[in-house]
Amino acid sequence: MRRWAILQGKEDNLIKDLKETTLSFKKLGERYGVSRQAVHAFFKRRGIKRLKRPGGHQTEGCRLCQKLIQISKKRHSEFISIQTIVKETGGSASKCISHLRTLRDKGLISVRFGRLHSKRLEEAYAIYFNKRLPISTIGRKVGITNFCSIMRKHRKLGYDVPPPLYVYDGKERSRILSEIHRRKQQ
Repeated sequence: MRRWAILQGKEDNLIKDLKETTLSFKKLGERYGVSRQAVHAFFKRRGIKRLKRPGGHQTEGCRLCQKLIQISKKRHSEFISIQTIVKETGGSASKCISHLRTLRDKGLISVRFGRLHSKRLEEAYAIYFNKRLPISTIGRKVGITNFCSIMRKHRKLGYDVPPPLYVYDGKERSRILSEIHRRKQQ
C-alpha cells in the first residue's frame, strides 16, 4: 500500500498535529504509522505553516545557569576569575564558558562577569577591596608587578574599580621610602 493511502483517513488529524504541535516529523510518522519522509512530503504538498520550536538554551530550568546568575549577583562579581567560577559551580570550564556566553547574550549577567582569567588578579582585587594597603604593596603581595596599570586598563574598559582606600600623604610616602631605603642598605 502506498504511503498516501495510509494517510488518507488520517489527513485531518495530521494537519491538526502539524499546525498545533512542534513534534518532529519522525514522531508524527511513528504516531501515524508512516515514515518521517512521508509526513514531510505531506507537509510540503499541503503548504502547512508550523509552530516554531522554542529555540536556544532554556536558562530557567538549567541549574548551571541559575548558579552562575546567583554568583554574578555577589558584590564585586566582575572581579571573580573563571577558575573560581568553575570551582564554585562544579562544572567543566568549557561548559561554564558556553553558559556564560548564553547568559551574557540574553542580558541576564554583566558583560564583564567571568572575563577575568588570572587567579592572582582576583586575589589582588580581593585585597584591594577589603584592606587599606598601597597598590604597589598589593601587587608585590600577590606577585603582580603592574597592578596599577591593570587597574587603569580595567577602569577604561568600564569595570567598577573604586578609588584606592589607601591615600598617600607627604609624610607617609617619605616614611615608606625611607623604610625601603633602610632595608636595601641592610
